[in-house]
Amino acid sequence: MDNISQLMKELDTAVLCDNIEKADEISDKLFHLQGSMEADTVMPDQFFEKIKDRSKQKSGGQKSMNTKKIISIAAIAAVIAVLGITTLATRWFGIKDLVIKNNDNGVAVTKNMSDSDSRGETAATSDVAAPIVDNGKKEPELIALQGYPDSNEYKASAAWNLFCTGYDTDHSLLNAVGNGSNEITKKYPMYLVYTQEMADKLEEIVKKYGLTLHNSMTVIDSREELIKQADAGDFIGNANTVLGGYVYNDGTFQFDGEAILKNRSRIAYQFGNYVKGTFSSTYLNIGEANVYKEWTYKTSSGVKVSLALSGSKSLVIADLKNSYAVINVLSGTEGNGSLVSGSITAEVLQEFADSFDYSQIK
Repeated sequence: MDNISQLMKELDTAVLCDNIEKADEISDKLFHLQGSMEADTVMPDQFFEKIKDRSKQKSGGQKSMNTKKIISIAAIAAVIAVLGITTLATRWFGIKDLVIKNNDNGVAVTKNMSDSDSRGETAATSDVAAPIVDNGKKEPELIALQGYPDSNEYKASAAWNLFCTGYDTDHSLLNAVGNGSNEITKKYPMYLVYTQEMADKLEEIVKKYGLTLHNSMTVIDSREELIKQADAGDFIGNANTVLGGYVYNDGTFQFDGEAILKNRSRIAYQFGNYVKGTFSSTYLNIGEANVYKEWTYKTSSGVKVSLALSGSKSLVIADLKNSYAVINVLSGTEGNGSLVSGSITAEVLQEFADSFDYSQIK
């Protein structure tokens, strides 16, 4: 299944890049994996015609892709759709695509979902991404939580992270402010901004990407308060308990929660929902992106989510109409001995994803 999913991503890229030769090669592999059995299935016409037309254009009309191979692509796409994996007709962003790229030697100034300060956005923490060390271990990878890479929210978050990576690296400017405040911190109470240079950069980024800033925050400690302050429907299923969190003035929210599923699995998690058109600077340390098993899943409320499962962590991602939601599940296939969550299987993660009605989030 993992081979098929990866080949479909490569085929998607090959078609979009007009690389017919590569698409031809990949379709051969897909046809082989399918057992050389054709199926009476149909993929979107525009893809079928695009492959044929571009194949002819590349060869001056003398050669076109084998029709049987085109049919095999359609068949394999249909098989994958049934199994809940992305199809050629859908743009796919995997965990690797979400990783923030910093400059070569910088250390990221991160805002971790679990280390909130009194202003909602989080202060620089010590568990930040570090360069590869002498023992050869890879540095932890960070993902932006505000959207997919082609969104303005993601681009703005990545730009801010890159700026912070190389700014005030010895913390001398931050130390000068200390536990007090100045006119800059008072103007941007929801962000870790403490110099005019930082303020200018922040304003430049939000203007470039057409975003607005959070300007106030309400702390909540119950589902009723969360729903009221976020102006959302009751998206929190009966399996879930809201332990505490906060809601910004624009409806962006984050809360810590716990779920008890049908098999009595107990799951600790952090739920972040980022309203589109706003700027947030929260990032998540995911360890190594390439160790995650990933697939898409349609929930019982009819919303498609992306699921990712590793040994120690799991993710549920939903790109909604007005917001982008990320649930950081604090356990994986190997469990997490320091937390309440036990080990999680793919089936348990799907059941957990089903415990929310994302259609109720405005």
